[in-house]
Amino acid sequence: MHSRAANLISDSLEGWTPSPEAQQIIVWRVMQMFLSRYGSVPLGQMLVSMTTTVLNELGRAPTVTELCEATGLPKSSISRYISAQMEQDLITETIDPQDRRRRMLGQTDTGKAERRWQVRQMRKILESVCDWDRARAAGGELNPDDELEAMKAVARGDAPEAFHPKRKSGRSAA
Repeated sequence: MHSRAANLISDSLEGWTPSPEAQQIIVWRVMQMFLSRYGSVPLGQMLVSMTTTVLNELGRAPTVTELCEATGLPKSSISRYISAQMEQDLITETIDPQDRRRRMLGQTDTGKAERRWQVRQMRKILESVCDWDRARAAGGELNPDDELEAMKAVARGDAPEAFHPKRKSGRSAA
């Protein structure tokens, strides 16, 4: 018996294929969510964070080298981004006992809580854009000024609070 995969984001998105305009709005809102939450962090740091999160969710602690290969970023940048995330207590580094040159990266409890926050925000973004896109497809009268006002509200800080974790640093051996 073949079972259908569950939609972990929202049941209200069932059967929705976002229009190109909706896809652009989603990307913009996700970028703005990250900017308002974390400040002007480099795009590469966001990419490293998201890659680490995805691999940890799949049960795989990535190494610095694997992050370099997956993101296409140089090792010096990856190391800098990892250090910043360690200071924020989002990830932890464990030295592989069989090969002490390998640094395996895992999420801390703070990092896991932050991922849950991100999923909640993504759910809100997708549901909102889905409603907008469906109304647009149904021929509803949509005012572009409403979207501009929503953008300005996010940009001026009417967004969730900024992320200010406690500062913590350190490495542990496995």
